[in-house]
Amino acid sequence: MSELCTRKHRYSKVFNDLPLAQDNQNDNRHVCAGCAYIEGLKDALNDKGKRNSLKGLPISQAGVVRHKDAWKSYNQAYDFGKKLKL
Repeated sequence: MSELCTRKHRYSKVFNDLPLAQDNQNDNRHVCAGCAYIEGLKDALNDKGKRNSLKGLPISQAGVVRHKDAWKSYNQAYDFGKKLKL
């Protein structure tokens, strides 16, 4: 099991607009959407390809990120990071 996220981003209103996600595709159920965002941004800024799994990222059932779509969060951050590099 992944570690539990205790970062304050779990309560950031930035994640309010993410869609809900209750599936378990690629072992990503309960992955913290805030941690997924950070990883997406880091991957883009470090010229890494997009991941095909969020497995191993911290999980969270607290605050705004509860049941939010971590994939959507990751992809938004990745796309934003790529635009920053242009």
